Amino acid sequence: MNIELSLDGKVAKMKIDGILNSKNAYLLQEKLTEVLNSDATLLELDLLDCRNISSTGIGKILLFYKDFITKGGEIEVVRSSNSVYELFSMLKLNQLFTVNLG
Repeated sequence: MNIELSLDGKVAKMKIDGILNSKNAYLLQEKLTEVLNSDATLLELDLLDCRNISSTGIGKILLFYKDFITKGGEIEVVRSSNSVYELFSMLKLNQLFTVNLG
């Protein structure tokens, strides 16, 4: 798995490639903490090349979401793979934030 993060003022852009699982979820946690400690109020997640997210990865995203909205932030999945889109829809995460397909 590879995570690219860029911070530009109030916007953080994160691109995740590969499979996010319990073995590498700590990398996601590090990047999300970086976003939380920045001035960003919008996190744009690009999950087009993310083939799957384990429950551990979902948990990291939900914990971040809770802290981020408390500070006035919002998350948008700007692109997602079919499998991630279906997972987010099944878990009703698309009711918490916008999830766009491809």
